[in-house]
Amino acid sequence: MQPVPRPSSLIEDSPKKPLTLACFFCRKRKIACQSPPANAPDRTCNQCAKRKLKCVYPATSRRGIRPRVYDLQDDRLPRASAPLSL
Repeated sequence: MQPVPRPSSLIEDSPKKPLTLACFFCRKRKIACQSPPANAPDRTCNQCAKRKLKCVYPATSRRGIRPRVYDLQDDRLPRASAPLSL
């Protein structure tokens, strides 16, 4: 069985939109955060502008798989040097 070719309309040719992050105030209130255009000199969102608050955005996104952090003192993880008991 041969794969079915996809029509060209399904293939993404346009660049993806930049990831928009909600500011800390909008995250806390769980409200829509509409950040201004990228070329605007002031990065205050619509919600913070209404309330005359300082608009602060996080440095990184919280989306996606987060790396696991292992505690070195955790005894539940088997160690390579310790023999496994059966």
